Amino acid sequence: QLGDFKFGSSVESYMNKFGIELDDHLATALVDLYAKCGSIDKAYELFRGLRKRDLIAYSAMILGCGINGKAVDAIKLFEEMINSHICPNLVTYTGLLTAYNHVGLVEEGYQCYNSMKDHGLVPSADHYGIMVDLLGRAGQLEEAYELIRTMPMQPHAGVWGALLLACRLHNNVELGEIAAQHCFELEPDTTGYCSLLANIYASVKRWDDAKRLRKVVGEKGF
Repeated sequence: QLGDFKFGSSVESYMNKFGIELDDHLATALVDLYAKCGSIDKAYELFRGLRKRDLIAYSAMILGCGINGKAVDAIKLFEEMINSHICPNLVTYTGLLTAYNHVGLVEEGYQCYNSMKDHGLVPSADHYGIMVDLLGRAGQLEEAYELIRTMPMQPHAGVWGALLLACRLHNNVELGEIAAQHCFELEPDTTGYCSLLANIYASVKRWDDAKRLRKVVGEKGF
């Protein structure tokens, strides 16, 4: 989870030194490690060497491809997994949606999101967050906001933060203020939201509002 390769490498060296067998469980953990550290080729090498590729292995590899921007590989792995009659879980879909998000494939991302119900899965707040980010980056801010409004659970700061970031990218003051207000309420000690809203104000020459928010950031000691 640290994403720091040196720790995992030292554990792997320890395993080799003491002759600990690299079974599928350990290999899958290393697939996850290498993928999260950006060593996607090494992760693939281990993944292909598995005696049996199960749900956890496929999900780790798909998520690894997703966070490393390899959308085509993530999709191929997902199809391979389905063809092997392995039912995906929420982690699998997190990786797949992340892959679509990285390359900005909005329509394909929506199709993927909607297909979750075909496998009896209910999207979590994190899946909504990825979709909001995908729609927002593509400039579909109203659609992103409507998706948040229809969430069956309370949106967390990550969801509203994704909308706020998109509003900064596209200089949308109205939705930016709404998103920021929710972020302030959910994480009052996080000053990054103030900075984002201040930048939105500055982009439309609302200098007094931008100055006011930057003063708040300064008063908090950042």
